[in-house]
Formats: sequence, structure tokens, C-alpha cells
Amino acid sequence: MTFQREELSDLENKVYRKSLDLLTDHARKVQDIMRSLVLMIDNFFSSTGSMDEHYEMVSKLEEEADEIKIELIDTLTKSAPGLLYREDFLRLMFNVEKIAETAQTVSRFIMKLSKNDMRMDPAIAEGLISLAGESLSAYEKLRSCIMALAMNPMYALKLVGEVHSAENKVDLMQQDLDLRIIINVKDHGLVLVYRDLVANLELMVDTMRDASDDVRILAMHRVL
Repeated sequence: MTFQREELSDLENKVYRKSLDLLTDHARKVQDIMRSLVLMIDNFFSSTGSMDEHYEMVSKLEEEADEIKIELIDTLTKSAPGLLYREDFLRLMFNVEKIAETAQTVSRFIMKLSKNDMRMDPAIAEGLISLAGESLSAYEKLRSCIMALAMNPMYALKLVGEVHSAENKVDLMQQDLDLRIIINVKDHGLVLVYRDLVANLELMVDTMRDASDDVRILAMHRVL
């Protein structure tokens, strides 16, 4: 019986390490999605580049992220169905996946705006570009947080606070931009378009905060 317990412990440890590796790969792929989205937003407002090509890249990267997600689910549910903290791994992965899905939604929306030859007020466009850039910055902090899980759980806990600070910064920017849209944009249809873009960017960063809380739980398992 002692041998069996040790063997199971070794198996669970291997699955735990593999799950961390897959989480890191998944987070890296979603970072590529975020970078592609920010480039798409910048190019849309500067009228450079093909929105179709940007959208296809985001969709391709999202599919690749989905493949990693499926592998992680298989690892957690088939290789070690009794693995401790399995639900915590899955919750983190699904939140990161939600960020990728929201990014794809935004990219699809921008592609449609481009096809309808819609252009934004320069001041609003500048605000959206800045908001997208800060969203990417927040995600880069989240990815660093996830990477720290394997090597330094205490540092991962510290980085959680940085993700929360980044989310607070984006919240303030979103509120300011939303108010500018309401006050300055007279076309009600455009108000809806602008506010939908802002809301989706905010949703992504709110999800990053939730994902960082999932990292906190996994890190605390390692340090307590």
C-alpha cells in the first residue's frame, strides 16, 4: 500500500508539472492574440493594413489556444482524475480562454466596421488605442503571474497585486472614455458602437483580474 501511494504521488506530481506547462503555453498563445488585436485596433484607426488578415490571424491563434486548452482538459480529467487542485487549474484556464474569446469578438466587430467603412472621431479613436494598449499591458502582467507559479509561487502572489492595479487603471480609463463618448458623440448609433468596443475591452481586463485570483489560489496551495 505504501508503494501504491508513492506511485500515485509521483503520477500526480508529473501531471501537476505538465498542467503548469500547458497553462503557460496557453497563456503565451493568448498573449499573441492580445498583441494581434491591439495591432488590429491601431491599424484600423490609422487606416493601414487589412482587417481581414488581422481577423484571420486572431482566429488562427484562438484555434491554437483552444487545442492547448483541450490537451490540458484531457490531462486533468484522464491522466489524474483525482488530482488535488484540479478545479483550480480548470477555472484559471477557462478564464484565460474567455479573454481569447472576447478578443476574437472584438476583432470580428472591427472587421465589420471596416467593411462598412466606419471611421471614428480621432479623439475617441485615440482613447480606444490607449485602452487597448493598457489591456495588453495588464495581460502581460497576468502571463508573468502564471509563469511564476511553477518557479516562485511567492512571487506569483506579488504579481497578482500588479494585475489588480492594472485592472484598476483600465477601469478609470474606461470610465473617462465612456463619459467622453456620451458627451461628445451626437450620433446615437455610433455611441452604441463605441461603447460596445469599450465594454468588451473592459470585460477582457475584468476577466484578467478574475484569472489572477485563480493564480492566487494555486500559489497559496504551494506556499501554505
